[in-house]
Amino acid sequence: MASLAPVPGSAANVRVFAQPRTGRAKLRVGVFADRARQPRWLVEALAKVAASDFAELAFVAIEARHGPPAIAEPLAWRTYRSLDRWLFASRDAWAEGDVALLVAPERRLGYAPGAPREALHAEHRARHGGIDVAFVMGDIDEAALDGIARFGTWRYCFGESHATREALAAVQEVIDAAAVTASGIRIRRPGEADRIASPSWSRTIAFSLARTREGLLAKSAEFLARTLRDLHAFGAPWLDQATFPAQPLAPQSYPRGTALAGSLARLAARVARRTAEHQLSVGQWQLAWRFADVEPWSGSLAGFHRLVPPRDRFWADPFPIEANGRHYIFFEELPFAAGKAHISAVEVDRAGNVSRPVRVLERDYHLSYPFLIEEGGALYMIPESAQQRTVEVYRCIEFPHRWKLERTLLRDVWAADATFHRTGDRWWMFLAMGADGGEVNDELHLFHAERLLGDWKPHRRNPVKSDVRGARPAGRLFVSGGALHRPAQVCTPIYGAAIALNRVTRLDEGDYAEEEVRRIAPAPGEGVLGMHTINRAGALGVTDLFVRRPRFAP
Repeated sequence: MASLAPVPGSAANVRVFAQPRTGRAKLRVGVFADRARQPRWLVEALAKVAASDFAELAFVAIEARHGPPAIAEPLAWRTYRSLDRWLFASRDAWAEGDVALLVAPERRLGYAPGAPREALHAEHRARHGGIDVAFVMGDIDEAALDGIARFGTWRYCFGESHATREALAAVQEVIDAAAVTASGIRIRRPGEADRIASPSWSRTIAFSLARTREGLLAKSAEFLARTLRDLHAFGAPWLDQATFPAQPLAPQSYPRGTALAGSLARLAARVARRTAEHQLSVGQWQLAWRFADVEPWSGSLAGFHRLVPPRDRFWADPFPIEANGRHYIFFEELPFAAGKAHISAVEVDRAGNVSRPVRVLERDYHLSYPFLIEEGGALYMIPESAQQRTVEVYRCIEFPHRWKLERTLLRDVWAADATFHRTGDRWWMFLAMGADGGEVNDELHLFHAERLLGDWKPHRRNPVKSDVRGARPAGRLFVSGGALHRPAQVCTPIYGAAIALNRVTRLDEGDYAEEEVRRIAPAPGEGVLGMHTINRAGALGVTDLFVRRPRFAP
């Protein structure tokens, strides 16, 4: 198994200390672009701003530019991109749109490259009034815009060096097979060091730049509106309290010469390995369980009983429960031919006996992650129903195989693995939520309510975490050593590679913070490539395991 990404640093879960302010006028954003045709994801990012109730697009300024682009793309690299897109892309991460169409004709203007700063200031103030943020895209010299906007010059950045060339997003990370690709908003203010807002880390798919960029850019398109929202809510102090210093900018370019040839050779070898792997083997999730007074969750399967499903399906997301002195495991069962999963259950005992699986809940859409919780004398199951874009609660009518839809807690959300926890008089729901076109593994959102079946409100700091290395829930929260811990999935370099145990350090309506204390990864030599759920009920501990089985073995 490939090595995991390093533990996230302190910037992986930024915190806000200022109190939000209401009743403020919308922030005014001036857009500066080197040409009207821009990547579609950037146009979509600005469209979200234009549609918001906290910011508006004051104007779009297009630089009158002629000649070749500042960073020329080698022909061999363009050829690779076309082939990669044809093989792996579901949408075109290089598609373009017209950024000028986001504003009325009278709010579109052009200017010559290198125009004097004073002239720019005077023209924009005279025609459009002052602006709060200057948003830049393409080959634009930000230094020429110093002082034009109250809160500085903003643009997207990528990689651990926080580079600002959108066309090069994820290029080096894919070449290097890096576990993650960073992204965020780089903020430049005259006389101060640049800072990064809305930091995030996405999975790098080492065999495909197109696949990597799909998820990365769909998610990143949310960041501009998100950062403006927080600035509008918290005011100027937010810029220093909820951002972190950026790396100095360094020159960027595509690989060339022997470096380009070597990069393309490595990419071709990865594609070949992936193709061979998928032709010769089948990925399958299995279950493991054991009774133990204390479960150290070491990643080793020593002492565990393994539940291996038939070759035509997988079993995952186990949730144990003790009922009337007997022990059961509820789990996701996905027959490959069906294309969707249902919830099944087995009974286990200390002697190692296991009953045959019983199908307990099925809908005409995919169900998984059967979170079980007792409240008010009733047993409830809250399975993942992301395909339906809902979070649904089912009440047990006859244990274990009859369940009734009790209430839909959330609608019109692409949310996975709802995990519930109660502290005092308040319920908390932890959810992995994704942007359309992206992945659902990267960002953790919080909701809260006074009752389990009550009205759920989003946390005002959502998403409270944006990092594929520890956002998506991986089982119930639990107390250990007097501290609350949240298991989370490490979804790089593959989905469900390992589990991160995070100590919750703050959980209230004002903020959320956690810190990773350790990781649970598959032990070497046991043939396991990943694990992404841990749970416990009394002495019964359960987990799931990802393996690859030979496709043509009997």
